[in-house]
Amino acid sequence: TTGSIFNGYGDGNGQIYNQQFQQIGGEQPSDYHEFKVIQVNNATSGKADDLALFTTYNAVRRDLSAFGVPNENDQGWVTDCHARVMDLRTRKILFDWSALDHVPLSEGQVKPTGAINGFTSQFSWDYFHMSSIARLGNGDLVVSSRHTSTIYRISAKDGSIIWRVGGKSSDFRLQGFNFSSQHDVQVLGETAKTLTLSFFDNAYNTFSPPQGESSGKIIELNLSTKTVRLVQQFNPPRAGFQSGDGGSVQVLPNGNVFIGWGRIPYVSEHEADGRLVYSARFGGIGSSIYSYRAFKGAYDGINPS
Repeated sequence: TTGSIFNGYGDGNGQIYNQQFQQIGGEQPSDYHEFKVIQVNNATSGKADDLALFTTYNAVRRDLSAFGVPNENDQGWVTDCHARVMDLRTRKILFDWSALDHVPLSEGQVKPTGAINGFTSQFSWDYFHMSSIARLGNGDLVVSSRHTSTIYRISAKDGSIIWRVGGKSSDFRLQGFNFSSQHDVQVLGETAKTLTLSFFDNAYNTFSPPQGESSGKIIELNLSTKTVRLVQQFNPPRAGFQSGDGGSVQVLPNGNVFIGWGRIPYVSEHEADGRLVYSARFGGIGSSIYSYRAFKGAYDGINPS
């Protein structure tokens, strides 16, 4: 995604390039938090459809007097995050989910203050802050909200919230662990009874005492008992890492796990049991150099002549 960043979200376009670094698609207005291309089997044609999952952020007027923002002089603005699914061939939006239509403002755990004080459209209250979108086999979406510290399952049929994990209104009981301000929630496996997810747990917030170090996590949801167990945790390469934003978890083909540490300019690789294989730093701690996500893979680009 290209464009500009302001107050924690982006205003730009999602773009797609081939191996020769030539743009072959995109130019879809989007926020930088998610622009992911996936292939989904089309039962009618028997072929795979290319879909894009992406986020957008829009400021809209709302009465925020209950949250300390005067409802006068054109004051009272909130950020509405959207999760969208687009057919890349036709450029048709197949699904458009609005957080503001389904998640009450009271679930937000970051209050309107400072650069998100809600007084103007430029400084709208970002109560939800969508940080990732993933898709389940039946088309339902798994949406991560940093500012509610919640993972949502969204119905592909009507946009209703099927369940929540974490936050103020969790439908599941977390067994012996917690998380907050999470990023990059990805689906690793699903059965009729379980769902396995990976994500980066920032363990960082402004609404309660810090919960400890940031880490990568793999969890398993038991859909019958409504419980969640921690399958594996991947600790930082140095003690005391607490990443304010960003971060990613990538399960590699050999079973190892590659982690980008978000605001902290480090990457690390771990064995499946959590043991550190290596780590690397690419910027100074506290500097403006960092990576929202990080990936490991074979380079197969063809450099232009």
